[in-house]
Amino acid sequence: MKYFLDSIIIILSFIIIVFGWSLSKNFLAQNITMSAPSSNIESIQKIKLFENYDNQTLKVAILNGCGVSGVGNQFSDLLNSKYGLVIVRTENADHFDYETTKVLIINDSNPNIENLLTLLGMNINDENVKFNSSYNPEEDIQIIIGKDYSDFLNLNS
Repeated sequence: MKYFLDSIIIILSFIIIVFGWSLSKNFLAQNITMSAPSSNIESIQKIKLFENYDNQTLKVAILNGCGVSGVGNQFSDLLNSKYGLVIVRTENADHFDYETTKVLIINDSNPNIENLLTLLGMNINDENVKFNSSYNPEEDIQIIIGKDYSDFLNLNS
């Protein structure tokens, strides 16, 4: 009986040692990963205001309605690089006579619409914000840039 209990103690001691070794190995691997240089990570970090619950980002179409060449591309680059929005298309609007920037909400079920409107200095009840779900279903929102584009190109710089 004494040998039986001694062998159980030896087996349990061995299991505890293996468990402790495995735990310390995982802990050290996490510390090495976390202590990697973060200078590159910080330079590409995006603000994650626009991830929805399915971990999908808000899909935006940018339409240039002011007629100034390159404004749509500048606005698209800003929203993509700084805020991580998915720009599905950037093109000219139906005309270039938009005095103010307009927002057309296509998918009002995306909870991040209000975040983008806040970023633009608008809210859901503004006269420049309209709802229309009959447009492109692959877009959550369309932004038609008006002649007031300079108010938006330096968003939270």
